[in-house]
Amino acid sequence: MNGDWPVLAPEGPWVEPPRPVTVGIVVTAHNVASFLPAALASVLAQTRLPDEVVVCDDASEDDVVAAVAPFADRVRLVRRAVRGGEGAAKNTAMAALTSDLAVILDGDDEMAPQRVEALAWLAERRPDLHLMTTTWEDFGPGATEVESEWSLDRHFPVEDQRSEILRWNFLPAPAIRRLPFLEAGGFDETLRYGPDWECYVRMFLHGAAAGLIPLPLYRYRRWSGQQTADTERVLAGRERVAELIAANPELGEHDHEVAAGTLADAAFAHWAWRMRHRQAVSAEARRLLRHGSLSPRRRTVLHLAARWPGLVTRLLIRQAGS
Repeated sequence: MNGDWPVLAPEGPWVEPPRPVTVGIVVTAHNVASFLPAALASVLAQTRLPDEVVVCDDASEDDVVAAVAPFADRVRLVRRAVRGGEGAAKNTAMAALTSDLAVILDGDDEMAPQRVEALAWLAERRPDLHLMTTTWEDFGPGATEVESEWSLDRHFPVEDQRSEILRWNFLPAPAIRRLPFLEAGGFDETLRYGPDWECYVRMFLHGAAAGLIPLPLYRYRRWSGQQTADTERVLAGRERVAELIAANPELGEHDHEVAAGTLADAAFAHWAWRMRHRQAVSAEARRLLRHGSLSPRRRTVLHLAARWPGLVTRLLIRQAGS
């Protein structure tokens, strides 16, 4: 027994902490003002209160200022005038912190009351761990039994974490030691999906190790507006991150083999989804063409979709994202 909390981690030294670590919470928000008060309330209900809380508003179109206002005496709000995406928002918030440990929280999620206490306890007693996390529970209208039953503690690697991080991001919303994070260069702001995974790869290439407290202390909200609900962009984003990881010049020979396999898997998954989706688009277009009351413009679009579903789908996705 290592103390008050169960731990999965590589073997390493357990120490009595010379001093408490300071803890900052990084909260990122883009168009989640309706959920943000609940997220901040969960932060300020911790059994070990954080030393600082920074919210980064990533050019939201809703009223983030009003959402944060009830917590203004305990929360610092920094705002980006132009949307930069997940990596830019997290970098902006991290730059505003001074704490030893930065704990990540998305603005539409919540924390169980003991999450900060547990992560700080582990950070103080395992100085060799640069990244620490917990398992999670799903909630919200999009939560399903299957997703909630997927347990990170059954998959969390305690050996050869360097190879495993090249295969998948096993660190959801972790606590990160701030100085090693800054030394690794922070999050890549060109990535709209997966900048955390790519960053953690760089940290592991520089010798990082990670630990897990296998208790569901993070509450992940499933809802239709979240970024991970967009399958096409998630798969395309994962392929892009896998490309960057495979191209990292610091990979060793074995690393290259692992990263190449990850890239091949990501590219195939993206391709397979597009093929299935194209077939569905083409079939639906042919069905709609049987309606006699279509305008000439709509009929032209449907003819194109029936013949070239991939092209039309990409154009519609591009239009929706512009």
